[in-house]
Amino acid sequence: MPWYDIYRSYDDDALTALANAGLLRRAAKDVEAGKVDWLEQGEQAGVIGADGQRVELDSQGLPQARCDCPAPGLCKHILGAVLWLRGQDTAAPAPAALPSALNEVLGLDLASLFKTAGRAAVRQAFAAESHGAVEIVEQPGGFTVSWPELGLSCRYLAGLGLAGMVSELPARDQAGLHLAAVLAVWRANGRVVPRPDWLEAEQPAVSDGRLDGDESALLDQVEAALTELLAQGLGHLGTVAAARLGALAVSVRGEGLPRLAAMLRNLAGTLTLLAKRDDRSDSRHALAMMARLYALCAALRAGAAEPARLGMLRGRLRRDYREGEALELLPLGAEWWETRGGARGLTLWCWDAAAGDLKSATLARPDGNDPGFYRHAAWNQLALWPGAGSAEHICQGSLRLESPRLADDQRLAVGGSSRAEVMAPWAADDPRLEQLGDHDWQVAVERLRQGVGLTGQPVEALLLRPQRWLPLRLDEVAQRLDWTVFDAAGQALTLTLRCEPTQRERLEGLSRRLDEATLDLRAVLVRVDRREAVTRLEPLALLHLEASQLRTISLDFDPAPHRRGRVAPTEGRILRLLEARRQPPLAQPGIAGRCLDPLLAQLEAWAELGRPLPGEFQRERLAECAQAARRAGLELPARLTDTLLARPDVAGLLRLYYVAQLAMTLEGLTVAEAAVEQD
Repeated sequence: MPWYDIYRSYDDDALTALANAGLLRRAAKDVEAGKVDWLEQGEQAGVIGADGQRVELDSQGLPQARCDCPAPGLCKHILGAVLWLRGQDTAAPAPAALPSALNEVLGLDLASLFKTAGRAAVRQAFAAESHGAVEIVEQPGGFTVSWPELGLSCRYLAGLGLAGMVSELPARDQAGLHLAAVLAVWRANGRVVPRPDWLEAEQPAVSDGRLDGDESALLDQVEAALTELLAQGLGHLGTVAAARLGALAVSVRGEGLPRLAAMLRNLAGTLTLLAKRDDRSDSRHALAMMARLYALCAALRAGAAEPARLGMLRGRLRRDYREGEALELLPLGAEWWETRGGARGLTLWCWDAAAGDLKSATLARPDGNDPGFYRHAAWNQLALWPGAGSAEHICQGSLRLESPRLADDQRLAVGGSSRAEVMAPWAADDPRLEQLGDHDWQVAVERLRQGVGLTGQPVEALLLRPQRWLPLRLDEVAQRLDWTVFDAAGQALTLTLRCEPTQRERLEGLSRRLDEATLDLRAVLVRVDRREAVTRLEPLALLHLEASQLRTISLDFDPAPHRRGRVAPTEGRILRLLEARRQPPLAQPGIAGRCLDPLLAQLEAWAELGRPLPGEFQRERLAECAQAARRAGLELPARLTDTLLARPDVAGLLRLYYVAQLAMTLEGLTVAEAAVEQD
């Protein structure tokens, strides 16, 4: 077929990804106006006149296209030439007779591709295998490979090879992703992808106590990307920003920095929602993630001389599940959760009496995958381990887990070689009940405080053993349900549930169960929620004695049945709040929050607009915030604000935002501890 028929593979989506929609529209107008035609037509190449310019094209596709206009890259004249060629009546075979792009890829020599792409791209391509599901969609003249969890996709065009692949990423980031797409096609078609010998021989970077040159360069790229995003403004982002972060996440993971990669991946998902103006998007949440990313980059550089600290900051290349001895576990209940990006899952919590700690196992699906995976199907239909049945069945007794695969963070792998057996529930006189959970609120709060920061291990849940409790208290102004529980020393701790639709099952289950005068409560499983300045403890499950046996009630799945003709007063008020659907107010901050929240608001406004410097009004407000912080004894945030005013830059903004948020988080824990008071 003629050399110029290769340009039929470039549809409008591919051209838009290579240039932009506006430039493509201008090129189309030139074609419609008759400003494009042949100047020279050869057997291997040709020259096309487009609006007075000379465009040179050949069979190598757009990577080799040249135009004599001064515009850099892919100009409107080249786009016009491609659009014009697509519309020419040639003797080329019909599209159905063109060779399959998938077959073309399966015939590529991977060894040659690896050599051409380079070692950095090969590392990135193999690292992409761990970034969730891959979608491959065949189209006329090519196919598209997408990673939904990363928000990344690229297009392979028949006849153009790896060099002719198209994506929205900058040229410097394309090689690894495009190679990863080729490997994904091989795997999807049952082909074995051989790992290069040099890649197998490389030791994971986490075994070294220093950052190497490639890792330092990646940290530079991450910091530069954050700077560019804020210079553009969070209110003006496009999808390209998220795609670039997704590609960076793949590169970072390939270089042995999995914790940084996970944070980049989460930020990419948040920015995708922002770019789409999704209701779930939140620029404040995005800025907080960016500040934490910047802080992690700084901590990685500072921790280079301390191997142990650097290892924690790096994270693990993969969750290392190690097979161990059988575990005797007490199921505590399960929770249902959904993320901003649409992922959803069920997490089962268990108490390990021998180790005296909590362990968890999770069933989850990413956004848009498996429509049969929903709340109650995950609870009463899907098995976590062979022999155990569903989470509902497991929570009816105790659990023995053979050959468990346990990670360092106490997470249990589901499925695999593990085998489980549901045993009889614990009896009321079981001596293990005496060691169940936390009975001193001071100790529990101290563990929460130690989990704050980049090097701490965040505490996700607690098991509390209250000795007594007060009736539920509904705060209709704050739109929350409070439940005060007391430990053995008479110290009080308040558990809270927001009155919002996503919490409906928990609200109804808790209000109905505690209304039962016969409930013999022995322990409460709570989730640690840090979404606001004040850390909240949310009840997830209740453990109680029934017929001399310990039973669990999962509030997400086990609401008590209605008593005929009767609705508890508290439950009725909760239902009226849920039906009103008012926006609940934010939690009232403490002293640090009252000083720093206005500071955060000014930084957020600056980041939203993308101005290079704060305006005069913002400078005055920032100076006032610095004075207020200093009067409250918050010297570090005050000093960082002074520095930012003297030398405004993105690095200073992110540094100040991270420190201010950290101070408010610590105060939130202090507030929680202050609530631990003698009754």
